[in-house]
Amino acid sequence: MTQMNLDELFDNLQIIDQAVALSDQLSFDTALTSSILPNTLVVRFWTAKGILFGRLDSLLPRFKEAVAHCHQNAMETMVRKAGGLAVACDEGVLNISLLYSKHHAEFGGLNESYAFGVDLMKHLLHDLRLDIEAGEIEHSYCPGKYDLSVAGKKFAGMAQYRTKDAVMLMITIFVDGDQNRRSHWIRDFYAIANPLNDPNYPRVDSDAMKTLAELSQTEYDVESLKRMMIKRLDIFGLNIDDR
Repeated sequence: MTQMNLDELFDNLQIIDQAVALSDQLSFDTALTSSILPNTLVVRFWTAKGILFGRLDSLLPRFKEAVAHCHQNAMETMVRKAGGLAVACDEGVLNISLLYSKHHAEFGGLNESYAFGVDLMKHLLHDLRLDIEAGEIEHSYCPGKYDLSVAGKKFAGMAQYRTKDAVMLMITIFVDGDQNRRSHWIRDFYAIANPLNDPNYPRVDSDAMKTLAELSQTEYDVESLKRMMIKRLDIFGLNIDDR
């Protein structure tokens, strides 16, 4: 991979690690982007427990019934404005919001933003010495061309939401824990919400996804992974605002 030089792309880096309720995640990111500067990258770490739906999920014929099933099983839910489909979150899943100006000269465009996210993730996970590839993993949940995988097993996915002036790139990493259970949550949702088996929605196979801890054969959890990533961000010598 080509060496990433964030210090040539940004002047300031803001790192945020703050507990926010699942229902408030989007509004929190949106508020951050309202005052973002062209030369600033915001990296926000967050965890939650529940299911994040994409806008397309909300169009399914039995979406409301499927959401009610989630609530009956003590699962919080939220429909995100970003692209993509349903993803499961719990204490072993790390979400990262990358926020920056849509007018950035090098990666303000839609595809360029995704490519930037892929390159940044490869950089931040460099110490794990994994051969990370980008490309859609069939039968994973929320499949997309910017899925991140190792040996054909997906461990992370991306979705993007764009305001008038900002990019909000959302990355979900399965760090540790029971990935089979997460797959069952999503599979159960689609079993109810998609009774006509619309092929535009995934048929989830739990074997298509693995956690980063499994793939790297380490004992990384969310907290240790965040520490590793922050250490990698720190090497650029940017002016860092750590909150």
